Amino acid sequence: MSSVTHRTVFRLSAISMAFMSAFAWAQEAAPAAAAPEGAASAPQSAATLPTVTVQDSATSPAPIEDWRSMERTTDKDLKEVLADQVGVQFGGGRGVSQHWTIRGMGADQINLVIDDASSDVQIFHHQGRYFMDPALVKIIGIEKGTGSASSGIGATSGKIEATTVDALDLLREGQDVGFRLTGGGSSSKDAGWGGGFSVYGRKGMVDGLFSANRTHSDDYKDGHGDKVGQSALDMRSYLAKVGVSFSDDARFVISQKREQEYGLRNLREEFFFNTDNDNPSNKKRTIDTTTLSLKGRTAGFVDTYDINFSHIENGQESTPLAGGATTKVDVDTNVANVRLSSTIFGQHRLKYGLNWREQQAGSTSQQNAGLRKQKKTDTGVYVEGIWRFAPITLTTGLRYDRFSLQSNQVGGKSASGGKVNPSIGLIYDVNDELAFNISHNRATRSPRFYEAMLSSTPLIYADDLRAENSRTTEIGVDWRRGGFALNAQYFWQTIKDMQTFTGINCRGRSCQAQLVGNGATLKNNGYEINASYRRGGLTGRIGVAYSKPKVNGATYDQVATAIPMGRQWVTSLSYRMPNPSLEIGWRGRYAQRGSYLESSRGGGEAVNRAGFGVHDIFATWQPYGNDRMNVNFSVSNLFDKYYRSHSQRSGASALPEPGRSFRVRVNWRY
Repeated sequence: MSSVTHRTVFRLSAISMAFMSAFAWAQEAAPAAAAPEGAASAPQSAATLPTVTVQDSATSPAPIEDWRSMERTTDKDLKEVLADQVGVQFGGGRGVSQHWTIRGMGADQINLVIDDASSDVQIFHHQGRYFMDPALVKIIGIEKGTGSASSGIGATSGKIEATTVDALDLLREGQDVGFRLTGGGSSSKDAGWGGGFSVYGRKGMVDGLFSANRTHSDDYKDGHGDKVGQSALDMRSYLAKVGVSFSDDARFVISQKREQEYGLRNLREEFFFNTDNDNPSNKKRTIDTTTLSLKGRTAGFVDTYDINFSHIENGQESTPLAGGATTKVDVDTNVANVRLSSTIFGQHRLKYGLNWREQQAGSTSQQNAGLRKQKKTDTGVYVEGIWRFAPITLTTGLRYDRFSLQSNQVGGKSASGGKVNPSIGLIYDVNDELAFNISHNRATRSPRFYEAMLSSTPLIYADDLRAENSRTTEIGVDWRRGGFALNAQYFWQTIKDMQTFTGINCRGRSCQAQLVGNGATLKNNGYEINASYRRGGLTGRIGVAYSKPKVNGATYDQVATAIPMGRQWVTSLSYRMPNPSLEIGWRGRYAQRGSYLESSRGGGEAVNRAGFGVHDIFATWQPYGNDRMNVNFSVSNLFDKYYRSHSQRSGASALPEPGRSFRVRVNWRY
């Protein structure tokens, strides 16, 4: 098994660091996450990532989110799992009502990638595109800013990337069959319950897993005690996966995943209404994903290969509470990736491959208007070199992306285009404790579909329609000594040719057609600082993030694109006792006051965001002294604070966050 330093991997890619070092860090650097008796033991296969040698005992400044760490929490959605991550924010509400941001960049600019597959299609502009059940996840990584050449399609402003769990992750050493049970509930102002189970095993070279989970949440109450109407949600999910390890160097996996949301929801799910004036509907949303992957190593000149294909069916049905026809939306996505790497001259690495994605979206309103589905194909090829000249590590990359877009008009005009984007990075390891880095990455994002639920309007593409073009320059430092760890980054980002939709012959909100073009420039700059300290069972972290996105020079609330917000802080302090095996801790999340110009109705008036501070306390008890069983307890929003996330619009209709909530969650693994 190869070994590289933690420091070099960290600055090559935040995603690579998270995926390569999570389990090594958990076992070597954090007693609370240590792999005890019976830890998962997978054979050394293509799916097993290289060991990362951590050279000191400092805890990671950014929390690592894997299935072991999530079993020691009461978190029930991705918003809560990533609450401690600096620079990552979520809007209010539950499920698809939440707006996601990375460094202030909205959902139109970031990707959610699960098992190397993603979609960028919007169902409706007032709700987020993404939701994901963390109960099915093995590990989550975050990449911020414009991605390097190997980051995939549309990596203009960052991504959240997850890998789903499989049997080899959960099986203990010497175990051939196992199961996992999880259950819990919450009371007070965020009442609900949830539970799930997993069964898994292996025989010979074949292994399999089936996992199911359900979370039910009632309408919650804010910090003032007012009920947030139409916020109740029922979420269900399952994952079935079969793997075949042909040898230690080749593994094939096929999986089927389903995630669903049910509930009485507002038309505009991100807004707070306790009356019937927002056309509440009974909604059902389903995402079905089928994935096939082949991973391996040592195939001639190719050291590692990862070849995968995914088919995603994303659908929503809405039936108005007041009566009327059911509206249906369907989005079909096919994704294929070929990722290869080779060693050059014994110490350098070359990564190269192909990314392909085909999408189409339609709705009943579109069919009724006599229009066809929107269709788009993205294709990208890349090569990236990692050149090690100690104490310097140089990364160079080149990527070519091309898109082809079909209008929803029968016989309508199509659009296409392509662009080459370079990337370069430099890491200087001063010594084993200190390193500096600088990088410059460029990437494109192809024009988006018009909202699928509103696609009854004909689309006209501008003659010179182009992909959005993003570039980010970033400098940073990484320092570790003893139990201390610190990393900091400062970045500058520019996105040119921002996509615009302009109504043609409009009367009120009804337009004869929509012109799709390019018409804005976005500039964003800011910084992030993460610091941590660990001594014995004591662990402390503090982080701060600041970003200031501007569209055409003004801080407008382009919610899906960029959201100006106040400076964000996260803090945590915990203590782990060995006997009894008990961890207790506190978390704090803070936002300083911020402001922006309101633009959703063309007003241009100044809007101020109130700052807030929210505190949580938590405890985890392991009755067996290891991770066989975890009993988790927490009090979220300890002081019953009334507040609104900055990762959404401000105003009286924006969703407030839940008030004080008491939670308990227990999981047991055999």
